[in-house]
Amino acid sequence: MRVSAQDAEERAYLVALAACPRLEPLTMKRLLSAFGSATAVWTAHPTEWTSACNLQDVTVRNLLSWRRRCNPLHAEPGLRDSGVHCIVQGDAAYPSTFLDLADPPIVLFARGELHAFADTVSIVGTRRMSAYGREAAQWIAETLASHGYNVVSGLAEGIDGVAHKGALAVGGKTTAILACGVNVCYPKHHSRLYTQILESGGLILSEYPPDDPVAKHRFPQRNRLIAALSKALIVVQAGEKSGALHTVDAALDLGRDVYVVPGPITVSLHRGSNRLLQQGANVLLDPIDFLAEQGKTCSTVNRDIPDRWRELYDSLVEPKAPIHLALEMTRPVNEVYAGLLELELAGWVERQASGTYVRKS
Repeated sequence: MRVSAQDAEERAYLVALAACPRLEPLTMKRLLSAFGSATAVWTAHPTEWTSACNLQDVTVRNLLSWRRRCNPLHAEPGLRDSGVHCIVQGDAAYPSTFLDLADPPIVLFARGELHAFADTVSIVGTRRMSAYGREAAQWIAETLASHGYNVVSGLAEGIDGVAHKGALAVGGKTTAILACGVNVCYPKHHSRLYTQILESGGLILSEYPPDDPVAKHRFPQRNRLIAALSKALIVVQAGEKSGALHTVDAALDLGRDVYVVPGPITVSLHRGSNRLLQQGANVLLDPIDFLAEQGKTCSTVNRDIPDRWRELYDSLVEPKAPIHLALEMTRPVNEVYAGLLELELAGWVERQASGTYVRKS
């Protein structure tokens, strides 16, 4: 149900309803569908809510309590005074890409700098990332942000957090979409990152009431917004049961381009993402390639060789096979493969037709 934001009174009731603590957006949509307007929902008798939508008692109590405490005409101005923007379908600031969803948010809450979403890219991956995953996510985010892309992710542990940090490291913009209210930082230890996003001119975005805590069932809903906001989704590292794969499903349903960073076949945390490549996803070997496909003028972002692979790089003054490198360095062969892949993706070494590796000139 698409609701126009043109009628000032209806907008006020709509924002007030959307800001009701613990009210799920899907429940709100059911109410709007049953009653025809936010004004009608707000002024209805509680027994009408129950009979029309078969609401649980706890939801009815929450709505009734909120109605007693909230003056709809003061709801949006009050939120604005606290630093929270309300974006309603029909507003110029509403991301048009969300309208591609079967169930686009009716009201969005935001903290930070409202901006156009012309050049955005979503980056996702596992919470339990490897050193390789961290390095790849940072490289990709830094490169794309330095070329004007707004990097979108979910502020989660692992790849999400690194993607945001990579964008900030080069003075770029980043948007975090949350599975809780915009006044809540989850996980809590990302509070500094949350603040840095806002201080840098970035954006915190959610469809949930501003002070609502995180809830497990909200992550898939959040993931669909990460998929929808950008025209392309990049998966850096994902295991077979990674939540990032749900974001991929949402992106594919929307016809978005999905790019995947390949990983060592011996590492379980890459199994889900490698499987996506097997199924036909676009392979991402270098973010410069991605930019070129998007028609962007590209420049290389300077990066240092990670200390953990310096010995491996220094050993490649002449072509060598991975098994010989493993013996020479007394390191597991799967670890050497991981290092070679990382160095290859970063453009420091290249694999020859014989299967050996050598420094890239």
